[in-house]
Amino acid sequence: MKKASFFLMTAVLFAVSCAQELQENDMLNPSQDAIVTKAINSPQGSIEGNLIVKISEDVADAGYESLMCQISEKMEILSMRPVFPLCVKEDETARKYDLHRWYRVDFEGMSNEDAALKLSSFDAISSIQFNKSPKLASDCRATGHAPALAMMNSSALPFNDPMLADQWHYINTGNSLVSSYVVEGGDIAVKDAWRLTGGDNSIIVAICDGPVKYDHPDLYPNMWVNDAEAHGVPAMDDDKNGYVDDIFGLNCISGNGNISWSHPDESGHGTHVAGVVGAVNANGIGVSGVAGGTGKGDGVRLMSCQIFEGGRSSNDASAVAFYYAARNGASIAQCSFGWQGGMFENDRAYKDAYGVEYNAIQYFMDPKNNNSKVLDSNIMIFAAGNEASRQSSYPGALEEVVCVTALGPDLLPAINYTNYGAGCNIAAPGGDYFVGSLYQGDVNRSQVLSTFVNTVEITAKVGTPKESGHDYAYMQGTSMACPHVSGIAALGLSYAYKLGKKFTREEFVSMLLTSVDDIDARLTAGTKPNGISNGNVVSGDLAPYRKQMGTGAVDTWQFLMAIEGTPSIVVENGKSARYDISSYFGGNAVNLTYLGVEIDAQSKESLGLKSDPEIAYGKLKINPTKVGSGKITVRAIAGADADGKVDGNAQIGGSEIVRTISVMSRGVSSKNGGWL
Repeated sequence: MKKASFFLMTAVLFAVSCAQELQENDMLNPSQDAIVTKAINSPQGSIEGNLIVKISEDVADAGYESLMCQISEKMEILSMRPVFPLCVKEDETARKYDLHRWYRVDFEGMSNEDAALKLSSFDAISSIQFNKSPKLASDCRATGHAPALAMMNSSALPFNDPMLADQWHYINTGNSLVSSYVVEGGDIAVKDAWRLTGGDNSIIVAICDGPVKYDHPDLYPNMWVNDAEAHGVPAMDDDKNGYVDDIFGLNCISGNGNISWSHPDESGHGTHVAGVVGAVNANGIGVSGVAGGTGKGDGVRLMSCQIFEGGRSSNDASAVAFYYAARNGASIAQCSFGWQGGMFENDRAYKDAYGVEYNAIQYFMDPKNNNSKVLDSNIMIFAAGNEASRQSSYPGALEEVVCVTALGPDLLPAINYTNYGAGCNIAAPGGDYFVGSLYQGDVNRSQVLSTFVNTVEITAKVGTPKESGHDYAYMQGTSMACPHVSGIAALGLSYAYKLGKKFTREEFVSMLLTSVDDIDARLTAGTKPNGISNGNVVSGDLAPYRKQMGTGAVDTWQFLMAIEGTPSIVVENGKSARYDISSYFGGNAVNLTYLGVEIDAQSKESLGLKSDPEIAYGKLKINPTKVGSGKITVRAIAGADADGKVDGNAQIGGSEIVRTISVMSRGVSSKNGGWL
């Protein structure tokens, strides 16, 4: 009875000063039950001074100003603004995912919980989300690249970028300067893939991360440019997309094109990630990028969607990044961030807790927003996270995205940090400080080398003096593994476009996830270094990582072969052996008359063949001396005698069969075609 009387008194006393009233019950409910009912996540760790609210559809359509006025009577708000531009109201797909209903309320003078309690009293507000900051999938410690011994002979490299010789994650020759545990071929197998494609500038990769230093000499030529804004009037929204001066992308925190790396706590993370995806190749400076082109202006384009500033972000910033990327032509979203591994038990728990972010993910991946000429929808690639958890972080663990775990130069899990297990899809080089030259005093080389922000002071993990003035640096994390896969996906889109092929997103991702080298056989037993205690090396058990790192170690060449439709076989490096390829010639392959094997000079050089391959009775004899990849063409005649005649009659010819096969020389061949 007392509660009912309080409601009646409140209704009588409440007066609305705004000109336009909402036909809603906005009476204040003092019960904390209101927060429980409408809040979709907990206040713990939330950003003070703002909340994200979802308002009813009719209020969103009528205009939120009246609701804002009514809220301002109950609490001291600084602003209430839509998370996404108001033009989403006219976007059918945006409405499908409720993007027009999400608003951010900034306030002062009260706690987030008290503000949520007040906001929960408005019927026009259907849900309240405490705004939180995700975390980057790296410790963000970096060491600048100083002039050093190149780890490879530059004459053997495909591009003239001088630091490519130090990027073992692209081309791993087994040089002990990287690590005493290094494994030849422990890389992404991209060297030979670059013979087929280096990228295509119609492919746009959104770097949803910290700011990308767009004027970096090794990035600028591959930056996406919004021509309307670049040639427009300063401080004007020239292209009418809801954002001002977004020339190289968007600062999703400030809501304009002011991408800035001047924050005193800037880590250089976004610039580093961008360089892995698409630093300019063959320009004679710095490093190479996975999809950075071949020196002919053919690298993929990098769009900076800045969601971190000084290491901090928010739910609404990441949501805006996905929306902006979809609206402005990105076909891949590169996302080296997420929520702590194990924080959510399943997809539903994440979707319920972070509605604005998940709605934007749905929007980016909706087929109607497809920006690819090759696929039917866009692709999102996330880092698995760095808590050494037996579950990927979210959003990476979502079923519909690709999630990347991290390997070291030993082609083994980076057990000191990488998440693994549930939600993880595929592994790539992320660097591994603890298998580097730590015991020789050099911690750099076993990490990932890429572009960097030269205004940032950086320090090595062991506490060496701070350095500054570097355009390139080493970092590690699933943050660094993730852009390798994004770059490979971009190469795949580029190659498919070149070949005139089209796929569904599911087909494309399936090819990516099955184009791998097996690592599980090496994880059955054994240990690897993951720390130092009292001056002694501490090792960790590898067995828990078996079948938990995703499908295997990503292999760029194998992926392009899958796109091309060319079957691949794995042969053992340094061993002359015969390999059964009869399955590619039908059930009676042993009865065919084989005319020989053809191989091009580049393939022969890559595989290190001293003599041409041979074939007989459906078995290929080959003796590779290098880890590499190439193609062979096998010719055979069906219905011919051993001399190539049919029934001994030279005038009667059999039917010729021509088959092209990809040959991949790896450490050890296995029945499943993977790495052992």
